[in-house]
Amino acid sequence: MTLRFFSDKTRPVHMGPYPTERLARSGQRPDLGAVPPMRPLSFDRATDPRSIVNAMREHQAMLDAIRDGLINRVVADAPTDPIERSNHLKAFGYFCDSAAVGVCALPHEALLPQPFVNPDIGQLAHDLRTRQTKTLASGIDMIMADL
Repeated sequence: MTLRFFSDKTRPVHMGPYPTERLARSGQRPDLGAVPPMRPLSFDRATDPRSIVNAMREHQAMLDAIRDGLINRVVADAPTDPIERSNHLKAFGYFCDSAAVGVCALPHEALLPQPFVNPDIGQLAHDLRTRQTKTLASGIDMIMADL
């Protein structure tokens, strides 16, 4: 049994279960000057052949390849008001059982100049063309073959 300190029965869904609106706010961005530059993940540990990371290469390449997948070109209805849109996003996050959800403007500096591409996807596409695969579902194998 969980002890409840306050009720969220009448609380709007987009505000979540915790009273985070009581936290202090700051209008300033944090200084990110000490944050190292973003580097792509590597699933290659050549110096440690027994590392489990090496076993993840093909699986990660498959997940990276299907992550973008086929795009539904139909545009969904979404509120045009930024506040209402952020409320919808936060409500969905709480619906998915997130403990806390926040929405903010994304500064241009937070975007990569070029997206990272997993270098193992090319090898995976070659392997799928040249061997009989027994991984994941055949539908995903068909998607992979389209690479």
